[in-house]
Amino acid sequence: MEIVPGLHQIRTPMNTPGLSYVMPYVFEDGDGVTLFDAGYGTNEATAAMTDALAELGHRPADIRRLIVSHAHPDHLGMAGWVKEQAPDSELIMLEREWQWIRHRWLDFQHWEDQSNAWLIRHGIAKSEVEAADRAGAIGLGGALSSPRGLKRLIGSAIGRLRNGNPDRHWRRSFRMDIEPDRVLQDGEILEFGDFVLQAVWTPGHTPGHLCVYEPNHRLMLTGDHVLPRITPNVSMHIDDEEGGRSPLAEYMDSLAKTARFDARCGLPAHEWDIEDLPGRCNELIQHHEERLEEVRLGIGDGAATASDVSGRVHWNTRPFEEFSIWQKRSALGETLSHLEVLRDQGRVRRFDDDKTRWECV
Repeated sequence: MEIVPGLHQIRTPMNTPGLSYVMPYVFEDGDGVTLFDAGYGTNEATAAMTDALAELGHRPADIRRLIVSHAHPDHLGMAGWVKEQAPDSELIMLEREWQWIRHRWLDFQHWEDQSNAWLIRHGIAKSEVEAADRAGAIGLGGALSSPRGLKRLIGSAIGRLRNGNPDRHWRRSFRMDIEPDRVLQDGEILEFGDFVLQAVWTPGHTPGHLCVYEPNHRLMLTGDHVLPRITPNVSMHIDDEEGGRSPLAEYMDSLAKTARFDARCGLPAHEWDIEDLPGRCNELIQHHEERLEEVRLGIGDGAATASDVSGRVHWNTRPFEEFSIWQKRSALGETLSHLEVLRDQGRVRRFDDDKTRWECV
């Protein structure tokens, strides 16, 4: 779909429950194309990208830049394939996101063991964590959470095009070892063709999430920061906790920041266009305000772990007890991000004994 002359919204497939596609954006600049996000690096996704570019009269070799909103596989996963098709193309992301990649996935030598211990400290049964770890059921987090897991993942990814990479095997395509060619700072400008893109740092979903604002057409490409129907996961993890980062506080500030831009339309990575971007930002802020109160009430009259609270609040898919361990990690992180904001507001307090527990003030 053409958004404005020279800017097209396309789709590449993914097999996540509830989300069947990613929406990359193709900018034509007269000397090739620039992508904002791309999708998984699977056979189905790269074929869809190839077909979409062909409809516009381009080849994958014409890709000059891949701007990545954030380092999740449905956004960064095609980067390796793009580099193979267009070796001189630039991979671009915010510097803060690259710092996070290096710390979380490349430099943090004990993330797997420490993260598992962190789950147990916040109330997940040790037997459940150990059983999942033995079975390899942590999912992508298990593959990426240690150097040995990362090495296996990278090794399987290198030969993916020769060996075949169907959509259900998207993990094979996800490489975190590709260093960006250019890193951006908040407010930095990219210009090509008739387009001017302003980098907008929007932490929350990830520490270095990038939106871009195009002032000539008053468009904001929002990645996963603002979606029209669902709310992106905003989780606290062990490195956030140890580093004093409050992901939800960052996210709510980022939503307010995004709402201040003079954007006539938001262009997200999933679902459909956002006609009233400031209104949607305010809806998401209100949602998290309500969720804060739900989490506070979930503590109850005594002290509770984050796992206890996660089991008492509502989840849209199914009860917390039925989640896989990877889903529990994500849900627990989201609960903790709310508890941390409540603590900053003086509405709850935290104390540590054999577990980390919370109680209302």
